[in-house]
Amino acid sequence: MLVSNVYIEMACNEVFGAGKNGFINDADPDRTFSVTQLEIAPFNRHVYNLIIDVKILHDIAQHLPEESERGYQALYTVNRLVNTVDISDTSTYLKAHDIADKFFKQRNGESQHVIHAMGHAHIDTAWLWPYAETIRKCARSWSTTIRLMEQYPHFTFTCSQAQQYEWVQQHYPGLFEQIKKFVDKGQFIPVGGTWVEMDGNIPSGEAFVRQFLYGQSEFKLDFINLEDFYFPIYMYLKFLNTFGYSAQLPQIMKICGVTRFLTQKLSWSLVNKFPHHTFWWEGIDGSKVLAHFPPGDDYCMTGDVKQVLYTLSNYRDKGRSSRTVYLFGHGDGGHGPSEDMLQKLKRLEDVDGLPKVKMSSPDDYFSVVERDDGDKLCKWRGELYLELHNGTYTTQAKVCCSNVMNVL
Repeated sequence: MLVSNVYIEMACNEVFGAGKNGFINDADPDRTFSVTQLEIAPFNRHVYNLIIDVKILHDIAQHLPEESERGYQALYTVNRLVNTVDISDTSTYLKAHDIADKFFKQRNGESQHVIHAMGHAHIDTAWLWPYAETIRKCARSWSTTIRLMEQYPHFTFTCSQAQQYEWVQQHYPGLFEQIKKFVDKGQFIPVGGTWVEMDGNIPSGEAFVRQFLYGQSEFKLDFINLEDFYFPIYMYLKFLNTFGYSAQLPQIMKICGVTRFLTQKLSWSLVNKFPHHTFWWEGIDGSKVLAHFPPGDDYCMTGDVKQVLYTLSNYRDKGRSSRTVYLFGHGDGGHGPSEDMLQKLKRLEDVDGLPKVKMSSPDDYFSVVERDDGDKLCKWRGELYLELHNGTYTTQAKVCCSNVMNVL
């Protein structure tokens, strides 16, 4: 039921995307955005639950193979649910939800694949906006995440880049103190082993080591009690200017105490798909780190059935390991997970016919794989080459050459 319509005429000089003539740094002060209507309505939790129920049941029926009996069970369940609802009688909403809940509580077997879901909000430290906007994106995204953690104690969220933590601590100290409380609870999980998600190819060994040194120092200073005996550090290079990964990184990681590596970037290769998702990555000197590429091929998953099924079907190390990571949350500009995503993933925890889905942490995932599957995994030695963004270093090379000529 619509409560009221509020009409607002406003103009703001925020620049959305590129500025004049398509140039990112050429802001157009005359470019405005107008909001002409705002609708406000009451939130009905019973109706919301039914919407999520119908969405999940519909997707199971749609995306399971046509010959799957489970798919037909989902179809008839959602049909029965719809026929039960009488909009004039709210008690029927609860009866309909119970019908869906009974379906979702039909469990899987012990051998079923397990998907480790982790909240995530990819925020480029520098891309199509000034640093000031990155700082605001972090504040908006992480405050939303904290509010969700208050409502959903099982919700875990992974977050990297020490630079962004420092900005929030400086500009939003109250929010930073709240984050520290949920870090202590194990819900808000710092995972970056470096200061930013840096270029993985061009920097020298010394520059890589410096990234680890300052990144780990920041996390230990902000979040770790000095009396703690053990603190797991994770290498979590993902997307920002990481157009592939140098063969020297495993050696540098091991020297810096980093034994685990996760990235989604390599799924972007255009021609030759990387042959593994869970494997040992060996560097030039023989140093090895446990690596995982989430097979969902996306860092902005939303808890949909189609994505969960694709995560399993696309996984290239079946038989060697039966666990994968699932990164969910709106990204590129931040925001992160939403309540809809948490509600959908909750319903998919252990449903017969689908992979099991559990809210998890990087340590939970990697520790189980190391213990149960470490001796079964394949090994990749050398560079992790990305067959995309070809030519991205030409401008950088041109600048470097110009500087050298100026010096000479």
